[in-house]
Amino acid sequence: MINIIGFNFVWFGLVYWGNTFIPISLFILAAHLYFKAKGFGELKLIAAITVTGILVDSLLQYFTVFIFVDSSHIPFWLVMLWACFGATLCHSLRFLAGSKLLQLLVGGLLSPLSYIAGYKFKAVDFSLSLYTTYGILAAIWALLFVLFFFLQARLVKTEVNHV
Repeated sequence: MINIIGFNFVWFGLVYWGNTFIPISLFILAAHLYFKAKGFGELKLIAAITVTGILVDSLLQYFTVFIFVDSSHIPFWLVMLWACFGATLCHSLRFLAGSKLLQLLVGGLLSPLSYIAGYKFKAVDFSLSLYTTYGILAAIWALLFVLFFFLQARLVKTEVNHV
């Protein structure tokens, strides 16, 4: 429960305040890694998700699906957001690990809403219509969720969780 609350707090802070919120997000991520991470495997997973997210969002910016005002690259706050998102897979999103159908549905239907909320907060602009952008993001995120949980299964050793 703390994991998803922490992620939502970080999401809001980074989207609303941008780069000025990075130190707080970095502190929260470091605390997560120190107190809750599932070993070096989870750190590798977070790194893999962050790199993948940077590549995907950079391509979306390159093809002008995303527009970040006065920036030739994705903002640093978005990089931090990817890292913090990576910390949710082994914890608050672990219920999705056993079902590719749920991964496709949650990734494809819900994840694009995060970008639309960011659009409403004026953190990003879209060159295409809201519906077209949603459709593109839905397809990408459906595949990303399956990829991320595949990586999680390969990189993170399953441990007994003490809830």
